[in-house]
Amino acid sequence: MTRRWLLLLALAFSSVSAAALAWLASGDVIPSAVRNPLSEFVQPGVTIWWLVLGGPFRVAPYSPGGIAFAALANAAFWLICLGAFATLYAAIRRRFAAPGS
Repeated sequence: MTRRWLLLLALAFSSVSAAALAWLASGDVIPSAVRNPLSEFVQPGVTIWWLVLGGPFRVAPYSPGGIAFAALANAAFWLICLGAFATLYAAIRRRFAAPGS
């Protein structure tokens, strides 16, 4: 991946994560068909937030700083997962490539 694509992906992941976290924290009534996938997507960032800044008896970030931290942590998590997947794909592709090509 080029740096430009990596930067665009990081920006997209962090923006979507921040929007999802803000929407979930707003207290609006969200249908479960939308709330559950959003919650699952942002859960890694919320877990990192909880371990670093949240602490016991705090379920999710509600402050702008907490939401920003969780969004960045979530974006980093998904980018690392994407990088691991790309590396694994490249290794498998090299392994099964035709010897003459």
